[in-house]
Amino acid sequence: MMERILEELVSMRSKLPNGELKILQTSIDDLKHSQDSIKSDVSEMKKKLLDPETGVVVRLNQNTQYIQDKKEMEDYYDEIIEQHRDLLSWKNSMTKAMWIVFTAIVGILTKMMFFTQA
Repeated sequence: MMERILEELVSMRSKLPNGELKILQTSIDDLKHSQDSIKSDVSEMKKKLLDPETGVVVRLNQNTQYIQDKKEMEDYYDEIIEQHRDLLSWKNSMTKAMWIVFTAIVGILTKMMFFTQA
């Protein structure tokens, strides 16, 4: 098998001129360079994806956890908002009641001042 490969290589060398061999060699070198560049790019992307502190996978997991926590607390927040609305409603009612009481007291005092002098 090895002899056959060597024979084929010899026949290829004899059939191809030197210029074409140089072009093939240059193309192979360019291909190796491109392959090395792709390897480094893939390695860099892998590092960015899988970095245990700032990687995309970690950020995605943190985001998912945040969403789950927010959904769990949603009922609690809804209850707090409802209590706040109830407090505002009570405050408005009490403010109106206080104005009514204040107006009544002022009216009583005014009546007492004018009718007690006579």
